Amino acid sequence: MPQPAPSSAPEVAISAAPGAVHSVPAAAAAAAAAAATEAAAPAAEQPATGSSSSEQGAAGRDGTAAPSSSSSNVEDDAAEPSGKGYSSSSEDEEADLAAVISRLKEVLSVSEDAEVQLAKPPLLPSFDLEGIAALIKAGAVRRIICMCGAGISVSAGIPDFRSPGTGLYHRLEEYGLPHPHAVFEIDFFRRNPRPFYTLAKELFPGTFLATPTHYFMRLLHDKGLLLRCFTQNIDSLEHQAGLPTEAVVAAHGNFDTARCIKCGMAHDVGYVREAVFKQEGNPCYCKKRSCGGLVKPDIVFFGESLPERFWERVPLDFSEADLLIVMGTSLVVNPFAGLIDYVGQHVPRLLINREKAGELTAMKRSLGYTRGFDWDPATNYRDALFLGDCDAGVRQLCQLLGWEEDLEALMAAGRAQFEQSRTGGSEGVEDAVPGGGGSTEAVMRATAEAAAAAEAAVPAAKAAAAAAAAAAAAAAAAAAEPAGEAAAEATAETVAGKVAAQAAL
Repeated sequence: MPQPAPSSAPEVAISAAPGAVHSVPAAAAAAAAAAATEAAAPAAEQPATGSSSSEQGAAGRDGTAAPSSSSSNVEDDAAEPSGKGYSSSSEDEEADLAAVISRLKEVLSVSEDAEVQLAKPPLLPSFDLEGIAALIKAGAVRRIICMCGAGISVSAGIPDFRSPGTGLYHRLEEYGLPHPHAVFEIDFFRRNPRPFYTLAKELFPGTFLATPTHYFMRLLHDKGLLLRCFTQNIDSLEHQAGLPTEAVVAAHGNFDTARCIKCGMAHDVGYVREAVFKQEGNPCYCKKRSCGGLVKPDIVFFGESLPERFWERVPLDFSEADLLIVMGTSLVVNPFAGLIDYVGQHVPRLLINREKAGELTAMKRSLGYTRGFDWDPATNYRDALFLGDCDAGVRQLCQLLGWEEDLEALMAAGRAQFEQSRTGGSEGVEDAVPGGGGSTEAVMRATAEAAAAAEAAVPAAKAAAAAAAAAAAAAAAAAAEPAGEAAAEATAETVAGKVAAQAAL
């Protein structure tokens, strides 16, 4: 499917009438500027002879001088044949300025009442988290798109790739990679799959807890404000936080599904997990005996196409969005990085990141670029910025919105379920720790159910839920006293009891 790439031709906006906006290619503006510069050359550059401006031919459309209509017999030998000579009188200068304006209008092909639109009215009361919060509280946005990168998963404890000595790439040096990125190259994978399966063991879902930023997106979804989450990450933590599959577009794939790269047969993720954790770097092969191809999670490798779902959702979702929130990404990998310019020009945008990314700098603007975040106070009308950790940014935004308790409740339920999955102490939930024989889907389903139960107790019902859980535990202990204290503890330690207790923290 062809990539829906936005036009790369820079444009200049002009207003021909109130409420009307036209786009003129920058090439025309450049030509106009050149014409203006040529016509307005300083008088010092051209010796003046005392001839009046009436003796200068008016510039025609082709830039040449028309024959002079003056009766003067004085010729301006210093003036160039093109009619560039200027006299020093103020009247002559005014006439020349009028000629420049006339020429500019001719090049731009605009009408007499047209004027260049230099600035747009601001879409935000302030270009920070306060401005975004005000917009949301006013009910002005209902279809929010979140774009996410690796920065939102840092606090989950997922190892980074490049840190010397500890990064995931460093751990793969023993396999003799030609370069670090080879581990994600499909051709190299076919020849030597062991580095990837070693890496997969480090990243497999069920090992890490979702971050506050992931639960913030879940909160947006629960409040009916999230249109879609577009993520570069392959860790599936969005699903662990309780986001349904349809709410997420994994631009680079993830561990949710797996298939044979030879015959295309789909395989259960649990089958891949079992093979990966059986032995360090152990490859996973197709179940079909006649095939024997390698099975890998549906992560997009270099040399593979992005998922069809990505190309299907981009034009549909970004045309509907009324707010874009970008978090934890350097915006250097395309086509994902270019998505920030797919929303309409009337759509506010927010970057939450440790450093600026995807910025339309003054240098880029001078070269004719028009795409990217614009935080220049002179021209910014819609782009907000928070510099810092993603978790700190979403917590502050939730505070401004009055959503702090909601976020804490979701996180508490998620922590409770995550601990239960690791210890195997919850009822009806398979153990999803590495090598435990459980499934990623079970953890995600249980986490979503626990989070929903906790959310039902927010905010006033939290204390009541905790009290009810304590009373239930006491009643269970009293009822089971003849059978011994061990039986009473087993009765009281239910999933509901844990969730309610965590929700009251």
